[in-house]
Amino acid sequence: MTKTYRLDGYFRLKSPLSHIGESISNKSYLVQETILQDDGTTEEVFVYSGNAWRGQLRDLCASYMLDNLGGARVPMDAFHLLFSGGRIGGTQITDIGQARRIRAAIPMVAVFGGGVGNQILQGKLRVGNCYPVCREAVPVLPAAFHEQAAGIPYGRCTMEKEHSRRDDAKIDSIRRHLAAEDCLLLEGDGGKKKGKGDVADQMRIGMELVSPGVTLHTWITLEDASEVELGALVAGLHRFSANPAIGGKSAIGYGQVDLHYNLTFDGETQSFLSIQDGVSRMSQPAEVAKEAYDQHLRAMYDAMLAAEKSEITKLLGAA
Repeated sequence: MTKTYRLDGYFRLKSPLSHIGESISNKSYLVQETILQDDGTTEEVFVYSGNAWRGQLRDLCASYMLDNLGGARVPMDAFHLLFSGGRIGGTQITDIGQARRIRAAIPMVAVFGGGVGNQILQGKLRVGNCYPVCREAVPVLPAAFHEQAAGIPYGRCTMEKEHSRRDDAKIDSIRRHLAAEDCLLLEGDGGKKKGKGDVADQMRIGMELVSPGVTLHTWITLEDASEVELGALVAGLHRFSANPAIGGKSAIGYGQVDLHYNLTFDGETQSFLSIQDGVSRMSQPAEVAKEAYDQHLRAMYDAMLAAEKSEITKLLGAA
């Protein structure tokens, strides 16, 4: 039996968030959208793309699946299908039987969809854009967030920061690792001005960022899905807890988040899954769904061992 699930929740930023919309000279600016206010005016507000979060979830679900299939390595077509949605080529021919076999064998493809051969498999997952819980975003936020948002002007949600890139070759403590001839060239430079074609050794870069402490509303719907397909999504969310970061510049600690989702089903809402300080906590429905998916992967792995050939490879028609 299939069901439609709705997950509603929030990211809470524990470090600055970088999500670049445009760059001018040496400064980058956040992605923003125009929101019509109740009084007829408009305001520019940051938005974290639902497509970015969906793509990150796809990668997490794909790596979880392959790791649980013995660290399986797949052909290029299968790789593109799992991690980026595949690609379409050739004359369009709809093979409903083939589509059903792929969806049944590979639940994450049923969830995310993709292009296989010459047909498109529609995914069941819908991921919304994430808006900050602030006064100017009230028209696009659920009613449950309106009271909190009313007391937070958008101007408090962003910050600007500058980073400098240093020239390590000029630091005495590590310059000893530089080739002798290059040291001599550096010493002979004498601080002269760089020519037009030379690259600057040091520069400052400015960034507009979303401030730590900001809450971003996030929602997901999974339409007409089985428990195993819900489990595939839960597995990806659970894997996210190993590195709970969104946006860019994660190498310098940006985008660290806590995450919480409530599940709404048949008119009832309950806590579903949360990630706090890198620890994942799942409700009983989430655990049951993930276990059903894990059992599916174990059966798939056993079939692979018996046939000595990947089920994914077979379904894609690869050699």
